Amino acid sequence: MFVLLLATLVACAPKATPTQVATEAVAPTSEVKTPVKVVFLITQPLSPFEEDIWNWINKSQTEGYASEVKLIEMKNPTEYEQTIRQVSEQGYNVVVSTFFFVHEAFNTVAPDFPNTHYVMVYEPNDANIPNIHGILYDVQEGSYVCGVVAAMMTKSNQVGFFGGDNSPGIVKFLAGFEAGLKSVKPDIKLDIQYAGSFIDPDKGHEIALAFYEKGDDIVMHAANKTGLGLFTAAKEKGKYAIGVDIDQKSEAPDNVICSALTNPGLSVYNDITASAMGTWQGGTSNWGIDDGAPSVALTQLVPADVKAAAEQAEKDIASGKIVPPQTTTSE
Repeated sequence: MFVLLLATLVACAPKATPTQVATEAVAPTSEVKTPVKVVFLITQPLSPFEEDIWNWINKSQTEGYASEVKLIEMKNPTEYEQTIRQVSEQGYNVVVSTFFFVHEAFNTVAPDFPNTHYVMVYEPNDANIPNIHGILYDVQEGSYVCGVVAAMMTKSNQVGFFGGDNSPGIVKFLAGFEAGLKSVKPDIKLDIQYAGSFIDPDKGHEIALAFYEKGDDIVMHAANKTGLGLFTAAKEKGKYAIGVDIDQKSEAPDNVICSALTNPGLSVYNDITASAMGTWQGGTSNWGIDDGAPSVALTQLVPADVKAAAEQAEKDIASGKIVPPQTTTSE
């Protein structure tokens, strides 16, 4: 695998099943003012996206930035606010959760605990609450590069894309992918569908199979767990697939050509280290190439000339020469 590197969801607590990591803390690599207690609140069993966050939270403890880490699965939307308030009262310094499910509950609880840092992944701090940090992702950037790769590797001049829904965050994936495709082949055909779910791999498998059977030889998903069905379909049909958020090569090593990365774990890790070092700030951040994290993972299936074109596309995005769109009228 080659990774391009550039200057880039408890009931009440007694009902929950928290998992606490028992790793031994070691000396941190940067100066720590006070190690912090971190809790990660999820609203469903760990998805690949959230597993990446949890792994990096564990890393923050191993490196001495966190003195304690805990994972809690919240099982009922009516209890989100209660749980967030409970862990805040228990003294957790950094409270992390994902997606729109927790947005309202964070906004309600955070003002009551001004010294607690709240991190909302994939959601903006639109209420401008000082102790909330909303992290959004410039997913159109890595998606653009994946579009370049797909356009150069397709044999049928016909590819597919499916999202969990057609929300603005998912449309950003589509917009970047489409623009990358058309930068290479303006006449390329792009099939698009929305699954209506982020937790249904069977639906993703159904959509991907239909795409492959109609002639699409490369399919990209932006559908979290629903997207896992893509990789099963790709293996069954011997076709190419494109992952998102994390490097998803391991899902189908002989079929995944690249993944558009959001690096959610690294973005949360940065919040934890900043909290421990006393430099944490609230607001809303757009996480992308200019944050120094990789935006694309390419696999060994990508030929040298395609790899070179992908590298150049990312360099052009970093320099501002290319500005991938965040919206599209295609649907």
